[in-house]
Parts: sequence; C-alpha cells; structure tokens
Amino acid sequence: MDEYSQIAHVIFGPEVKKRKERYYKLQKQLRQAHMAQSYEVFVSTAIMTAVIAAIVSAVLGLLIGFLLRGAILSSTSIHFPVSMPWLAPFAGVIVLLLSMILLGIIGFVATYGVFMLIPSFGASERKSKINKGLPSAVTFMYAMSKGGADIITVLRSLYEAETTYGEVSREIGFIIRDMDYFGSDLRAAITNLANQTPSDLLQDLVTNLLSVIDSGGDITMYLNNKVEQYRLRIAQDQKSFLDILGLIAESYVTMFVAGPLFIIIMVSVMTIMNGGSPMMLYIIIYAVLPLGSIIFIVMIAMMAPQEEMKPKPFEVSLVTQYDMLAEANSDAAAKEDKKKLGDLKKARDSQKYKTFMANPLAWIQKDPINSLAISAPIGILVVVLLVVLTFGSMNQAFADVSKIQLNIMLGKIQATNDPFTIYGPIIGYFDDFLVYFLVIAMTPLAFFHEAKNMKERKIAQEMPDFLKQLSSTNETGMTLSQSIGLIANTNFGTLSSYVQRVYKDMQWGTDVSTSLKRFANALSTSSATRTITLITKASESSGDIKDVLNIAANDARATEMMRKERSDGMLIYVVIILISFCVFLYCVFTLTSSFIPVMASAAGASSPSSSGVTQSMSAQSSFIHAFNPDDYVRLFFHAAVIQGMFAGLLAGQMGEGNWMSGLKYSLIMMLIAYVVFTVFI
Repeated sequence: MDEYSQIAHVIFGPEVKKRKERYYKLQKQLRQAHMAQSYEVFVSTAIMTAVIAAIVSAVLGLLIGFLLRGAILSSTSIHFPVSMPWLAPFAGVIVLLLSMILLGIIGFVATYGVFMLIPSFGASERKSKINKGLPSAVTFMYAMSKGGADIITVLRSLYEAETTYGEVSREIGFIIRDMDYFGSDLRAAITNLANQTPSDLLQDLVTNLLSVIDSGGDITMYLNNKVEQYRLRIAQDQKSFLDILGLIAESYVTMFVAGPLFIIIMVSVMTIMNGGSPMMLYIIIYAVLPLGSIIFIVMIAMMAPQEEMKPKPFEVSLVTQYDMLAEANSDAAAKEDKKKLGDLKKARDSQKYKTFMANPLAWIQKDPINSLAISAPIGILVVVLLVVLTFGSMNQAFADVSKIQLNIMLGKIQATNDPFTIYGPIIGYFDDFLVYFLVIAMTPLAFFHEAKNMKERKIAQEMPDFLKQLSSTNETGMTLSQSIGLIANTNFGTLSSYVQRVYKDMQWGTDVSTSLKRFANALSTSSATRTITLITKASESSGDIKDVLNIAANDARATEMMRKERSDGMLIYVVIILISFCVFLYCVFTLTSSFIPVMASAAGASSPSSSGVTQSMSAQSSFIHAFNPDDYVRLFFHAAVIQGMFAGLLAGQMGEGNWMSGLKYSLIMMLIAYVVFTVFI
C-alpha cells in the first residue's frame, strides 16, 4: 500500500468500514480481479481521488463560468421570483456558483464511478480469458487423467503450465496454494475456488468435479464428457458467430457503403447547386468511412469465439543444466563436463551466426510487424526522393496556392475558408506520394504475414498425422525418444524439418522434454504449444503415453476442422465486402467522369489552366453555382482509396479473424482505385 492509499485509508477508512455490508459485491470483485487491495483501502482511495477531482473540476468550472458569464447573461433571459428581486444584481455570481458546483459534482461522480467500475472490468476480463482457455485446459486434464495421473497431480501439472493455459492455470493455482501453504484439503481448496472464481464455466467444472470425487466416480470419464461438452459448445458458438457475421456484413454494406455513397451523391448535387460548403462530404469521407470500418473490426474481434493468444515460449537452457551438474559434482568428471559445455556453447554461438547469415529475415518471418522497421523508412526515403525529383512541380503547386489566395483577396474568386479549395494543388501534389508510401510500407508486412499464416496452417494440418504416427510407434512398446527417432525421416511436409531437428537434439544428448520444448518454440503456434505441454507433462508422470498422444492428435484434428469450417463459412462475407467496394468504386467513378464535368459545363466553369489554377468562373445557369471540378475529383479519389483500405482490413477480420490478413485486400483495392482515377480520369 503506497503513501497516498495510506493517507486515504486513515481519513476515510473508519467510515467505509462502518458500511461494510454495502461493499460485499466489491470485495468479491476485487478477489476475482486479483487486485491486491482490501475493500477499505480501495474505497477510501476512490473517495479521496474523487474529492480531489471535484475540487479541480470546481476550479475549472469557476474559470469557465468567468469566461462565459457575459455570453450567458447576454444570450439568455434569466428571470427571478417577484418576491426576490434583490437577486438580479447577483446574476453573474449565480452563474459562477452554478458552473462551479455543477462541474464539481460531475467531477466527483464521474471519478468515483470509474474507480468503482475498475474491479468489475478486471473480473470480467479474467472471466473472458478463463472461458476461452478452459476447453483446452480440460482436454489437458483429461489426457493427464487418462495417462494414469491422480487428480492432484493433474491439477498441479495444469498450474505449472501457466505459459500455455494462462488465466486457467493461475486460477487453478489457488487450489494448489490452499493445499501447500494453508493446509487445506482438496475438497476445501476446490470449494474456495468455486466461491471466488469469476468464471461460471470453471465454477461449474470444479463444483461437479468435487461431486464426482465425493461420490467416488470416474474422474477420467467425467473429464471426457466435459471435453465433448466443450467441443459441442465451441461448435455452437461458432455457428452462432457465423450467423451474426452475416448480419454484420449486411449492416456494414448498408451503413458504410450504400449509405455513405447515397449521402455523397446527394450532398454533392446540393452543394454544387446551392454553392454551400462541402463539410458534410469531408465528414463522411475522412471520418465516417474509416471510423465505421474500425468500429466493425473491433466489434467482430470482440465477438469472435476461441480467440487464441500468442503462445509464450518455453524456458529451456542447456547451459543451466550443465552448470547444475558441475556444481553437484566437484570431481574431474564434472570439470570435464563443464569443458564440454564450453565447447558446445561456442559451437552453438557459431551455429547461431551461421543460421542468421543463412536466413537474415528470420526475425521478420517470426514477427511480420518488424518489417515496418525496414519498409517504413524505405517508403519515406522514396517519397523524399520523388519530392526532390519533382521539386519544380512542388514549387508550382505552392505558387498555385498563392495565386488562389491572391484571387480570393482581389475578389476574382469567391471567398472561402475551405482548406481543400485553397490548398488543393498542394494536396493533389502529395496524393500520389502518400499512396506510394502506403504501398511500399504495407506490402512487406502483408507478404510476411501471409507467409507466416500459410506456414501455421500447414503445421496445423500436419500435426495430427505426426501425433498419430508417434502414438502408433509408442503403442509397440517403444519409449518416446525411440518413437521420435523411428519417424524422424517420415515426410510430414513442413513439419518434417522440425521433427528431424528434435531427433538431432536428442542425438546431441538433450533430453526428450527439452528437445520437444524447443520444437514447440520453433513452431511458435498455440496448438503446438498446447500439444507439447501435454506430452511433456504426461511423459514426466508416466512412460506409457499412447493414450495421451491419441487425445492430443484428436484435439489437434478437431481444432483444425473447426478452423477450416470457420474459414469456409466466412469466405462468403469477404466476397460481399469486395463486391461492395467494386460497386462503390463504379458509382464514384461514374460520378467523377460523367456527372461532375456535365455540371461544371452547365455552370459555365472554365477548364483549369496548365498550372492547375481555376480561373474566374461565370455562371450560365441560375440554379447551378460555379465550382472547381478538381476539388470534387480529389474528394472522390480520396473516398475510393480510404474505402478500399479500410474495407480490406474489415474483410481480413471477417474472413480470417485478423485485420492484418486484410492487408492484401487493402493493397489490391487501393491500387485499383488509384489506377482507375489516375489512368481513366
């Protein structure tokens, strides 16, 4: 507890403690959110922070009231009761007091309310993570139990696999903590977890598990039934999600493709005829289109079932194992082992250097976002180079802007505060360069992301066959290391080189568990991490792991089938997004190439000169005002590019569950829009 919280507790703690029953729900939420604070300290801190916020808000309200007092009194008619005419001279003071009190109350209520919601949000976030990881964790428990481990060993192994199962492991850790440190028996520890976990699914699991233990039932059978139940639930959640996704796709097309397109056409016609400001067009193109797509992307990401987090790598260190051996034995043999270790370390360092030189892009292939460290500077360099090469055109664009400003001052062009009209030549000059930068920066990211996705999909498809063959050889009586050696030369596709690496590690003297952990770290996929965690934990408790391998293979196959079913079901929505963009582009192209020139001709607008400056316009029609067609061409070009970019990201989120998978669509649609406007208009 820091000094601030201590001071708050001293001031407000006694009063909070008197109302203990009012904060019963808060106490539970603090435990569920794993917030290491008592309810007294937390509430006291919230009250003290809210009081400080109220004082600051009141001072701010006083300042605002002082600045706006004159405007408020002059623009509103303030009436006082007939019986209190003496209040009239104090109207300004009353405005100051009201603004101070109102903002002070708002500051207190808002701060206190946000503070009190923090534990609820924390508990809700942990509940979501636990529910998402629980099906995989129960599969782990079932496999361990099927392999012959007792329930305490199963729970302890799940707790130790925190890097793989995250919040589920941390929650199960309360059972282990209660038994190891507080002396509770298994029943009391499970009951305590059931009472404090934020997850209703985990509560149901451990409560029913406790009933099975008390009745002497078959725990393995119970866990098997739970595995099937969760698989069915995942399938139902996925089906519901795909149905909702169809509604979302239709809503997106209506709200952010057809709707904005209709408004753009309508506002363009009204603006051209009335001569008003195209501010509504700016809002639609530069705010509604991108923000609407971002909102849909976030909404789909939050609704998507079974979102897999990036796995944490296993901690493996051969150096530490040899050092421990040397410390445990002080004889010559241990020293010789340490000398071998030094030679081996040098050899591995040399191998790392050779590996890097053989594939310098490995750091980008592992995390494609790193490609921006190279592509973004290259994009900036290319833009700078193009600016230097076209320095004359840039000077001309700035000269055109100066000419427009001068003509506005002289009255030759209608006065306007529209920055897109005044600075149009400069904006048009940099338009191409911005597209070039986006293409250069995004292309490597899209390429490496797709390459990584393709590799992960192949590994996920090949993993069940690898596990099945490993199980078949293990059933013949071979150990796990012998089984790996026997199938090392089998062709599994992409997985083959990794399996051979495991076998070579074991030939170098590395134990099976460490070799498999390195295998999982090299694959760096969630399914591989779960599978290797299951195998290594089972092999530590029993040499007979054929049942565990079969369960792992079935789980990997079921996961891959679910992924493929989801991918196939979501493909249609990607097509819908792509078609909607084509319709949007066609309408905008038609509007730009046909409607705008006709309206400009009807308004008697002269064509822009070679310098790009619009000459003085004389209206030939009483109902169509003179306008610069270049401004609208530029606006519609921006609309097509922005729509293509963000619709592509949405298509990636819909089709593959990741917005980065939509970069390829964004690049294609942006380039199509650019070519259409550059070549044909």
